[in-house]
Amino acid sequence: MKSILKLICLLWLFVAGENIYAQTQSRNDTDLVQLTGFVVNYDSTKTLPFASIRIKGTNRGTYTDMQGYFSFVAKKSDVIIFTSVGYEPNYFTFPNGIKGNKLKTVVAMVEDTFLLPEMVIIGQPTPEQMDYMFSRTQLPDNGYSLAMRNLRQKPLSEMAFNMEADGAENARWRFNDYANKAYYNGQPQPIPVLDIMAWSKFLKSVENGDLKRK
Repeated sequence: MKSILKLICLLWLFVAGENIYAQTQSRNDTDLVQLTGFVVNYDSTKTLPFASIRIKGTNRGTYTDMQGYFSFVAKKSDVIIFTSVGYEPNYFTFPNGIKGNKLKTVVAMVEDTFLLPEMVIIGQPTPEQMDYMFSRTQLPDNGYSLAMRNLRQKPLSEMAFNMEADGAENARWRFNDYANKAYYNGQPQPIPVLDIMAWSKFLKSVENGDLKRK
């Protein structure tokens, strides 16, 4: 008897699960819409190729082809954002009471206008006027002082000293080390203290003042 009751419960759970899954699939299918159409210019009805189409709040979307045509699937509750360079964004929402799961539309994009400042065009100045204007040009003290401070030798030397070597510099140092070891391979490496040429260069540097602190 217990076995029969267990079997009936299992069958009931299986049937209920199938009904719930079918209802969920049916509800999801009715919520999806195949949106197709063209993106055009509002003034000239010229199609806009490669316009970006994205569902608001997600990274899903597509773009129009060379003829401005697009087609993709979205939910009825989604807000579709159409964008293109030089045009204002267009926010598209599905109309209420839409029937079926297909919708064809034409999205018109309005050109984005920019307000430019007033421009006064004058004739070419004479050499005297150019000299006058350049001689009285005042550079900002803050920017000039900052540039001179950044170009001082001490800050540049500190930056170069603390900067890590890149791959090319490390490889160059390693190749030079290998070359020096191969050059003195099989014989004792000379001691720099006893190198007459090195002492001569050192004495010349002292005479020229190259070793003085700057």
